[in-house]
Amino acid sequence: IYSPAEIKAMVEKQEESYGWEFIFLGANIDAIVTAGSIGIRPDRALDYLADGKGTALNYKILSETIGTFRTTGRVDDEGLNEIRRDVRERGRKK
Repeated sequence: IYSPAEIKAMVEKQEESYGWEFIFLGANIDAIVTAGSIGIRPDRALDYLADGKGTALNYKILSETIGTFRTTGRVDDEGLNEIRRDVRERGRKK
């Protein structure tokens, strides 16, 4: 078991040494705070709706995002924003 500080150090090493990108998905937690505690940037932390539609959207967007990253070396923020929009639009209807 690793502590948050140990995970943060590992994340930072992978980012700095190898250009890795980390995306943190969290349902029913504060994804930004939790991701920050382990060294993941706020713009790469996403809340999502843990239902069928939200989970399917995550798989779709992450598949596209990883494919784009492998080709270009960049994370497409628009895809991540689609998950954020889903939370804003459907999350307030509860």
